[in-house]
Amino acid sequence: MSLPLADDEEKGKCFSCGCPEYISPSRNYGIDALRIVAMMMVLILHLLASIDVLSLENHGSASYNVGWLLEIAAYCGVNCYALITGYVCCDGTFRYERVVSLWFQVVFYTWGSLLLALLFFPQEVQLGNILHSLFPVLSGQYWYVTAYVGLFFFIPFLNALGNRLTKLQFQYLLVTVFVLFSVIPTLLHTDVFPVEEGYSIWWLGILYMLGMYVKKHGLLTGMKTRPLWMFYAGCVCFAWVFKMVLNVVSPYLIGQIKGGGMFIRYNSPFIVGTAVALLLIFSRMRFSSRRAVSCISWLAAASFSVYVLHCNALIGKWFLWDVFAWTASSSSALMVVSVLAIAAVVYAGCALVDSVRRYLFKLMNAERGARAVTGFCGKLGHAFRKMCRRIDSRP
Repeated sequence: MSLPLADDEEKGKCFSCGCPEYISPSRNYGIDALRIVAMMMVLILHLLASIDVLSLENHGSASYNVGWLLEIAAYCGVNCYALITGYVCCDGTFRYERVVSLWFQVVFYTWGSLLLALLFFPQEVQLGNILHSLFPVLSGQYWYVTAYVGLFFFIPFLNALGNRLTKLQFQYLLVTVFVLFSVIPTLLHTDVFPVEEGYSIWWLGILYMLGMYVKKHGLLTGMKTRPLWMFYAGCVCFAWVFKMVLNVVSPYLIGQIKGGGMFIRYNSPFIVGTAVALLLIFSRMRFSSRRAVSCISWLAAASFSVYVLHCNALIGKWFLWDVFAWTASSSSALMVVSVLAIAAVVYAGCALVDSVRRYLFKLMNAERGARAVTGFCGKLGHAFRKMCRRIDSRP
């Protein structure tokens, strides 16, 4: 999910497998650290879903209550990535080969997982798995990748809009879209102006603009880091307490447990608030240790592959979701520790796999291939425009 951004490589400098040979004064490694934390949050969400501790069947148990607190605390992970994209890409050089490089990575893992499945578990592979693996972006196997690829082609226009707006105009724009696509749908509990509760290209575009605003104009600059952490915790606790209270009250009002997830969705004001708080907190972080910077850069560079691998419909299912169901039967404290530890182990394992992928891509000069594909598409576009001009010029 952590997608390569426009300035992932400093101009004229050398990076090796994502690890810098220097500490760039212009690069914000706190944002890289946020990529890691955000991907850990995504892993936590998926692990909690896999162990089924959040279902109503466990309602009233300590694991259910603690599990939902952990769920809400991690729910802003996806929003963080969209904010990071706007924060970083607004000042970067736009290059279409970036999206081709992303597609190469996704294809590498989906086709590779399909090959492994056909070799070792052929009986589990169905026609749908094959089609989704062969066409991962078009099939929507990874909703975030599909939405991001669509968003990518709008980035130059969003940047142009953000650069031409005054600070006051930008504020009016953000307040308007926030009210229309976050506040109203949340309060009415209906997707009035459809953004599919945040699972859409349009919601990523809104967060992109918000991240751009934070980078260009700043936000809550006078607030210190501790109050920002308190703001994050306050948003989490409010959404959690609201759910727990409604779980108790709703059976007496409507005869069933319902409505507790009102504030637990990507476009909820409270989930947006937690994401913005983390963006502001991590953007202020500075690292002086070259070893820490190397570790952060390596892990952050692998975060996209962590997403693709653990969400894979074939490999991810067999080696992740079906393996860790035992954590649901432990105590609530042990469950939290287990989920956090498993998320860290899965992240590290996927990062090691991605190191192999980066090495192979370097041998195959995948960047050159991405430029070739982009150039070919550019020639097709030029030929199409030329044909249109000829048609228009005919009497």
